[in-house]
Amino acid sequence: MRHVHAQAVGAFDAPPPPPPCARSCDTLAGHDDFDDDDEEVAAATAAAEKAEKSEKADKEEHVGLFKRAISAPTIPRVLVLRRRKDSDEASSASYSTWGRGSRASMARPGSALRRSKYMPEGQNGFEELRRYIKQGGDFCKDLTSILQERAEAEQVYAKSLAKLSSKLLKASKDSVGSVGQAWQRIGTEMECQGEIHRTFAVALSEEVVKPLKQLVDSQHRIRKSVESSVDKTAKSLSEWRQAEAKSKKTSFMCARDNEKLQDAMVEGRQSTRGSSLHLHHAVHNKMSEKDVAKLETKRRKAEDSVKKADVEYYTFCIRAERARLEWETAVLRGSYCLQAIEEERLQNLKELGSMYLRHLKEMGPKMVQSTDRLNEPVQNCDVATDIQTVVSLKGTGQPPSEQLLPDFYAEHVTLGMNRDRRKQALVKVMQLIKQDLERERRSKQGVENLARALQQTPNFGAEDSQQNVTEKLHHMRAMLTYLEAARYKVQSVLAELEGRPNQAHPLSSHIIVHRDRQGLQQSILKVPPWVRKDSLDQMNGDSPDWMDRGAADGNSVQPDSDFDEFSSQGSEKDFNGSLIISECASTTQASNNPSVGTCRALYQYAANLYDELNLNPGDVINIHDKQDDGWWLGELNGTVGIFPATYVEEIK
Repeated sequence: MRHVHAQAVGAFDAPPPPPPCARSCDTLAGHDDFDDDDEEVAAATAAAEKAEKSEKADKEEHVGLFKRAISAPTIPRVLVLRRRKDSDEASSASYSTWGRGSRASMARPGSALRRSKYMPEGQNGFEELRRYIKQGGDFCKDLTSILQERAEAEQVYAKSLAKLSSKLLKASKDSVGSVGQAWQRIGTEMECQGEIHRTFAVALSEEVVKPLKQLVDSQHRIRKSVESSVDKTAKSLSEWRQAEAKSKKTSFMCARDNEKLQDAMVEGRQSTRGSSLHLHHAVHNKMSEKDVAKLETKRRKAEDSVKKADVEYYTFCIRAERARLEWETAVLRGSYCLQAIEEERLQNLKELGSMYLRHLKEMGPKMVQSTDRLNEPVQNCDVATDIQTVVSLKGTGQPPSEQLLPDFYAEHVTLGMNRDRRKQALVKVMQLIKQDLERERRSKQGVENLARALQQTPNFGAEDSQQNVTEKLHHMRAMLTYLEAARYKVQSVLAELEGRPNQAHPLSSHIIVHRDRQGLQQSILKVPPWVRKDSLDQMNGDSPDWMDRGAADGNSVQPDSDFDEFSSQGSEKDFNGSLIISECASTTQASNNPSVGTCRALYQYAANLYDELNLNPGDVINIHDKQDDGWWLGELNGTVGIFPATYVEEIK
């Protein structure tokens, strides 16, 4: 019996569930609820230990099944069928032929962050892919059962073949592509194969049914492991989101209590002055020095509670975002693994169909007519075309990646808070964010140095190391985007408090604010495509998304100097690389796209981005396309680019 080995999906291991939340803001403020909190902490700790034991048991169970961890940028062969060490000469020769077919080389998709042919990022696409892969596995199970009955039916000839033909047609009616159509034709021709001898039955059972069973069993285990890994990361993300929401509520409650105590403290101090101008007010509201001292103690505790609650909420936001990135990576890598399984399944089905055809040809003149009818559908099996067919039928659109930004009490100018305390709180939050930004940037520089070393010396690190570096760079860029958006929000509020104009920012148009179920403000960053686009897409010359640059008023500016991550790389490195490609393609585009008109520049316009044209009064531009947002595509002196329509007049 052949041995089916699969590469492990250990890299899909989900992060551990989030630890129990810290004590509530009331406990930090001095309330005596320690017994209840201890019970909650003990229960949460026990649940975490139980989850860790369960995860350890799952890993030990997978050790016997998998050999080594799956890793990108190279997508592994999901199945490697080996020859069976059998003394039977005929079986050995047959399995040798099968082994060579199953080990045929397939194109490697490349980096794990490259766009999948089946689906883009996102849970919806992964669920659709999961359902399709399950349908393929069910089809293989049905096909295995049918072929086994086909081998047994060789002994009773045509009577059983008619029944099996209907079963095969029913099983393959939902199949998509040339491979499924070939098996439908095989089911149609089964009725014509009435006189089959015993040798054909044995060959069919040993060389088709058994390998197909091994294929179904091994792919089922691998699929379950991949789905389990994605489900674990999704569960971890859900738990972190719950902890984040709870800590956010606690932070806001502490902030409200602190504001009440601050206001009460101010009134208490005013009442003890005994001013002659407020004599009547002092008579009715005078507080003793002891009451003022108690109030001062409560105020200090409330301030400490606010600080601790804000730090705790910020920590949970960071951890939740990291869990989201882990889930996103698990979904993407899981989709590649499932895609490799599907490609391997179709490839093996194609080879099994060819093997089935070869044995039919050996049976003699009685099978000639049926064999000739099967030649065309089996030989026209095209796995690449089938994959594209599945993509067109089952593919989903690319959902944008969303980052839930932290929203602090002090950011909401509509909520009651002292102006100075609001400013102080925002400054402290800004310091936290800047510290994390600096830390992430330093880490990114170190990882980039390691990536350059791996590129310059390919033998320096294994494929696992290269993949880990690639994923780490992606995560760091996403975290820098997250922190930069949070910094921009806080900086905007500070600018409003200080009466300064708000500076433009590349991420400002991608931040959406709404109310959650609790009525609290929640800011969501729709990660723009130019952040998520990997370096390979840029080297392939993907066109920039200039449809989202805004209105064509000529006021677009470069990113502010604080936005180091995107201003430096985006303008100096990525933009320059894309600019070379854009210039190379400009001649072809100008010659292929017919001009829809001409226009004359009225004002001078300096290009703010690499894909824009520099205009001087009097320049005549050939118009190739007019966009609805006011940006036109045209050619000036052999250079193709875009320009604002408000700066030109069209020549009739």
